[in-house]
Amino acid sequence: MITVFLCEDSLDGILTGVYEAYDSRLGHRNIRLKTEEMDTMELFCEYRTVRTDLEKAEKVLRTVRKRMGEKAKEAVCYAAACPDERRADAIYRLIVLGLSLPDGREALNFLQDPSVLLVEKLRYKAWHEAERMLGFLRFEELPGGILYAFMEPPYAVLPLIAPHFADRLLQENWIIHDKKRELLAVHRKYAGWMLADAKLLELRYIEGRSSEEENFQALWRTFCKSIAIEERRNPRCQQNLLPLRFRPSMTEFRI
Repeated sequence: MITVFLCEDSLDGILTGVYEAYDSRLGHRNIRLKTEEMDTMELFCEYRTVRTDLEKAEKVLRTVRKRMGEKAKEAVCYAAACPDERRADAIYRLIVLGLSLPDGREALNFLQDPSVLLVEKLRYKAWHEAERMLGFLRFEELPGGILYAFMEPPYAVLPLIAPHFADRLLQENWIIHDKKRELLAVHRKYAGWMLADAKLLELRYIEGRSSEEENFQALWRTFCKSIAIEERRNPRCQQNLLPLRFRPSMTEFRI
């Protein structure tokens, strides 16, 4: 009998599932992890729903960092950001492998293992998306001086890019809004950042813009237009470097 642990479709949910599955002592071959979005159930399987526990998730992440190294911890976090139904089980298998080795840092070198290979592929996809968002994200100033940016990425990279802006914009109050997942990263100047559910907050405060914002946006669009060389305009090449899906959130492409 296979026991399937159904966990929340998030990093904390998957890590909690790893904790519960490992702690169940049912035998790793008899365990499978899946996220809750699955719509079909298999015969001869027992299903257990895992309730997300931040303390358990943090314990798993600390263990991965201590026993398998920072690179493995990063791989787990990035792979969890990709919407692949196999990723929860692959992350579980990677962690089981790492904890079974004398040197857990070697686990990521076992690319002949399908789970390790999948985690590495997903890690690269999420890393690539996060790197692009660092360059394509545009902040706007709200009334009161708060900086606001929105995005709709295919992967859940908001927790991955928020630390970058917390470091670069330490002296600013800012909000990054993942509209696709209704999630906010909120940063208070000279303090830390946190994730918040956009559905639970009053979002009408982010609809307005400061008195100077529109002027700065107009200046930025004028600058981008003035440095362009019309004779060398190549829309197809531009789309390769800057896909259309990023443009709705970019100031220079708004009319």
